[in-house]
Amino acid sequence: MANVKTETEVAGEFKRNWQLLVAAFVGVTVGLTAVPFYSYGLFVAPLEAEFGWTRQQSQLPMIFQTLGVLIAIPFLGGICDKFGARRVALTSLVLFALAFASFALQTGPVWQYCTIALVLGITGAGTLPITWTRVIVGAFDVHRGKALGIILMGTGLTGFLVNKFVPEFIEADGWRMTFVWLACLPILIGWPVVYFMFKDKSGDPVDNNSADSPYVYGPSIKEAISDKRFWLIAIAFMAISCGIGGSIPNLPAYYAGSGFTGPMIGAVMSTIGLAVIFGRIATGLLLDRFWAPGVAAILMALPAISCFLLSSGTPSIEIAYISTILIGLAAGAEFDIIAYLASRYFGTRNYSKIYSYLWAAFAIGAAVAPSILGAVYDATGGYETAFVALGVIFIVGSLMLLPLGKYPVFATTKAEAEAQENKNKGEAVAS
Repeated sequence: MANVKTETEVAGEFKRNWQLLVAAFVGVTVGLTAVPFYSYGLFVAPLEAEFGWTRQQSQLPMIFQTLGVLIAIPFLGGICDKFGARRVALTSLVLFALAFASFALQTGPVWQYCTIALVLGITGAGTLPITWTRVIVGAFDVHRGKALGIILMGTGLTGFLVNKFVPEFIEADGWRMTFVWLACLPILIGWPVVYFMFKDKSGDPVDNNSADSPYVYGPSIKEAISDKRFWLIAIAFMAISCGIGGSIPNLPAYYAGSGFTGPMIGAVMSTIGLAVIFGRIATGLLLDRFWAPGVAAILMALPAISCFLLSSGTPSIEIAYISTILIGLAAGAEFDIIAYLASRYFGTRNYSKIYSYLWAAFAIGAAVAPSILGAVYDATGGYETAFVALGVIFIVGSLMLLPLGKYPVFATTKAEAEAQENKNKGEAVAS
């Protein structure tokens, strides 16, 4: 009962939906997933110097930002369904920018830093991949992997630009003004593009996924959550996110402690963005051609090599480049894979909510890991033990994806769904 599409329809997916791709790409680039994640680590040194915070305290915002997201996520899917993804995105871009700019107003108490991060997570939730991929999954079928890879490589562009230029801005204008400059991105770049280009093939604003769409199929929320595959994906990516989220924000400080100069650190860290961009595109191409769990297991295991190399405590510049690039490749694949697995194993009927729950599991791991690594550093004076643990976690999380099995086949029309339901009822009566 697969949805059979003509060659013309397949070839036209990108032609019909290119504006959606551009708008979603820009939205991801300036959204909550990208800007705070890649910039927090760069503010660690100036904030510690000014306020006397410990390494663990300087990493706390990720936890509170994620807490804010977890507060908002249960409502996000329903709000998108009621008011439309476009309206949610436009509103959230403005609120996210205002909250991020508020970091410039902090006066020293750690609770103030964490409170702003909490508000940031709540207000910026509408700029998460949940919003953008919701529309892309509905618009693309055959080229879904490539489309997701294209829009999500926006995080890689952010990672490259932030790591390259933010240190210069901090040095020239101070950390407070740098927070303001970053906060301008969602309003000055993201908002106009989303307003004018986040439209469907007819030119109408993307405000709803029609229930009559031929792509609306899949299990109910209750059925999905009771499926063991849901929990395999959730737990696997919670573990993987501990590795990615724990390593990237701590790498600048780790390299500084290893004797690297500021320009060296900037050069090494900028490769993360390039690796993420390449990882997004490569992952999208692979997902459209090969079994997604197998692709995911290989890509998500690569950073284990990085962690074991970095655990030596005295990395050379060459080891730093190799390790950072491998972590960047994994960071360039995770959101694509979660979105793709959610759509292939659970369909598009309740995609927003299912993806949001899976993303929440990923976010929890990414949020707690930086602070844990900071605590390890405060206790031991180094990151060596933490990197060994992260390497093992990467391997375990990757292997957990292999039992997912074949993609299920869903009904793609109302008639097929009714026929399948009647068949299931008949089998239940017979048993």
